[in-house]
Amino acid sequence: MYYLIILMVMSIGYSQELGQWRWASDTIELTHDKEAHFVGSFGLYYLFRHKEFNETQSILYSFSLGLLKETSDALVPWEEYGIIGGDGFSKYDLYYNIAGIGLAYALDKLWKPEKKNDSIKCRLGRNTFVCSIGIP
Repeated sequence: MYYLIILMVMSIGYSQELGQWRWASDTIELTHDKEAHFVGSFGLYYLFRHKEFNETQSILYSFSLGLLKETSDALVPWEEYGIIGGDGFSKYDLYYNIAGIGLAYALDKLWKPEKKNDSIKCRLGRNTFVCSIGIP
C-alpha cells in the first residue's frame, strides 16, 4: 500500500509538469458527491476492519483509496472519459472521507457487538452437516 501512495505522489509531480493536474472548483457544502465520499469511506473502514485488518490499517487503506480516487479525478477529465473521470482534485472530498472514517472508527470503538449464544454450534463438513449442543 505504501508503494501506491508513493506512486500517487510521483504522478502528481509528473502531471504538474505537463499541466494536466486539475483542481476542483467546489465548496465544502454537502452534495451527493460529498455524501458518497462520506458513506464510501465509512463503509470501506468497516469492510477492512471486519476482514481481519487492524484499526490503523483500516484507516490507512480507506484514506488511501479516497486519495487514489481524488488523484484519478485530477488526472482523468470527465469531459473526455465520462463516468470514470472527475472534475479535479477536491480537498473537500478528502475532508468528507476523513469524517466518514472518523465516525466509523468512533462507532467501532463505542458500539460493542452483542455476545453470541455459543450453546448451539453447527458446521458443514465435506459430506456432513454436524450440530452440537453445549450444556452449561
